[in-house]
Amino acid sequence: MSTTTERYRTAGEAGDLTGVLATLAEDVVLHSPLTMRVRFEGKAEVRAVLTVALRELKGLRYRSDVGDERTRVLVHTATVGGQELEETARVELNAEGLISAITLSVRPLPGLTALMAAFAGPIARELGKPRWVVLALTLASKPLALLTRVGDRQLVPLATPDRG
Repeated sequence: MSTTTERYRTAGEAGDLTGVLATLAEDVVLHSPLTMRVRFEGKAEVRAVLTVALRELKGLRYRSDVGDERTRVLVHTATVGGQELEETARVELNAEGLISAITLSVRPLPGLTALMAAFAGPIARELGKPRWVVLALTLASKPLALLTRVGDRQLVPLATPDRG
């Protein structure tokens, strides 16, 4: 097990932003779980994401940390806006043993859209974007989160196999 990812996990579960940041390289890159078009480069940008994540994710608990000395895969569960999610992070470590890249994936879809609704506007605010951008991102993401939550609860069961 990597001592870096162990420190990263422990700090994350404790909500310790400073501790999480201490595991990151200065030139760290975080790849969004929402789109291939967005990545956050450097500690200042990643700090904005982590500030929101540690505030919004409830009950964050790591379940797995596997890999070698250069590449690790971490899996945690949490809730955001009352919606359960599971997030997988592929973490790349540099020669100094610091995290140089994080690529995130989130499941299920209602968890991903709840994360988008809870994170988009606040991350934009943390990055100093204009108020109208924060508002547009917040308003645009809420209906999608609602639709996927309702669909998951009401429509998906209609398509599941009958096992009776």
